[in-house]
Amino acid sequence: MIRILPAPLLKSLPIVLPLLAIAAARIATYSSWAIAHPNVAAALYAWVVADALFLGLLAKSPDHKPDLFQFVGVLSLACAVIVIGASEPLRDVYFSLPHILFAAAATAALFTVWSSARVITGWKSTGSLVAGFEQVLPAKLVSFAATECRTLWLGLFRWRAPVDVPPGARAFAYHTYLTPMIATFLALQVIELGVVHLLLMLWNPTVAWVMFALSGWGLIWTIALLKSFRINPVLLTKDRIRVRSGMIYDFEVPIDQVVADGKAFMADDLERKEILNLAIMSSPNVSLRFSEAVTIRTFAGGHRQIFGVALRLDESAAFMSELDRVWSNQADA
Repeated sequence: MIRILPAPLLKSLPIVLPLLAIAAARIATYSSWAIAHPNVAAALYAWVVADALFLGLLAKSPDHKPDLFQFVGVLSLACAVIVIGASEPLRDVYFSLPHILFAAAATAALFTVWSSARVITGWKSTGSLVAGFEQVLPAKLVSFAATECRTLWLGLFRWRAPVDVPPGARAFAYHTYLTPMIATFLALQVIELGVVHLLLMLWNPTVAWVMFALSGWGLIWTIALLKSFRINPVLLTKDRIRVRSGMIYDFEVPIDQVVADGKAFMADDLERKEILNLAIMSSPNVSLRFSEAVTIRTFAGGHRQIFGVALRLDESAAFMSELDRVWSNQADA
């Protein structure tokens, strides 16, 4: 049965199944039986949490052999989940066992010190704090957190950030036609945020504030996206094109892989998966075809192979003229 499940679902099972087991055990700690037999319930809850987390670790580890650092980390997590997630009668049982609490605290302290040392070592060796945290936490989780932090910083603080144009590159903007549309969308978001919040407050204040936080984050994300379109133009150098679309896409294509046929993409071409359409809410005025596949990183963190990209540049004629000049220089060389 498991073999016929999709690959993404199979990969998620070592995470989903332990979480479901822990959630079910936590709900059981609030049952009348658990309240009537707190000592037995506390032991069973601790066993389920620890067992579920360690089985998930074994399933996710390479060759199903976790190292000592991972073992200590999961043990620390299990201690926290056991103490925090249990119902009050079970928590009283744990607090009545000072030796157990001391061992849990010592484990958490050991993991904290060890993690800090690994983060600092990774940071010093690579110069990247993200790389340092990847020595402790899953790389995808660190990448997601770093992306969200950059988005928050851009959306809230970088109001006069300069356009990112490295030396030797010529920039071609594409944000002029997008700005009015996204600004209108922002205004609608603000109106919707206020109206929905007021209506939800009449029904459930807790839900209202949760939705307000989510909507507020969406508003910040949209502001960051609008800024990123101006800050990250398409770049053209003597040997490559750096294709950018705000904070969504950023990849490079060698000039010698761009086919100089000048043939525009038709509507059917833009619907193909191997063609990346970056002419947001508009029709493209620049069509770049590649002689071989180019692998790009998607905004979600995956990878995709494309054979062409469609752009909507503010100065498409100037871009094509500069591209022709680069081609001519390469031919003369």
